[in-house]
Amino acid sequence: MTIDINEITQGLPGLSKISGQHLYESCVVCLSRHTHNNLGTAFNVYGDNEINYNLIWNNIFDEQLDRTWADQFYATEHGAVCLAILLALKLTDFTIIEKSARKNGFDYWLGQKGDILFQKKARLEISGIFKGAVKDVNARYKVKVKQTNQSNSLNLPAYIGIVEFSNPTANFGVKK
Repeated sequence: MTIDINEITQGLPGLSKISGQHLYESCVVCLSRHTHNNLGTAFNVYGDNEINYNLIWNNIFDEQLDRTWADQFYATEHGAVCLAILLALKLTDFTIIEKSARKNGFDYWLGQKGDILFQKKARLEISGIFKGAVKDVNARYKVKVKQTNQSNSLNLPAYIGIVEFSNPTANFGVKK
């Protein structure tokens, strides 16, 4: 199964095409700095499902893009958002309908795909690790599960996506 990272640039109900391009660039930077192949890089996803994806993207990495995304922490966080959103689209019946407000314990509101009313049906919390091990991904997942507790009164599912770039991996699942 393949994930074409370019798809994020088409936008979503709660993500403009320009914002999608921004996320795309950051993701390409993170993958390119680890010298991953744009024509096919293994992306191992576990959590609720264990799936091995093949990541592909247009090779837009150059010196200008490298300088644009000089802040590696910023690039990692936004690159992780790119991949976690694409995973949410692949692995759930939801799409991004709105960026959430700060301090509520999650990053995005999810709504049912095809619902023109854009009703808030679930939450999505995302984090990225530029270089780490599976134990780091799992530890971050636990932290993010706790972080979503502050919005539990909404009684909506909370999806967590933690993305690691050195050996592209993600722990993606709904909080139990």
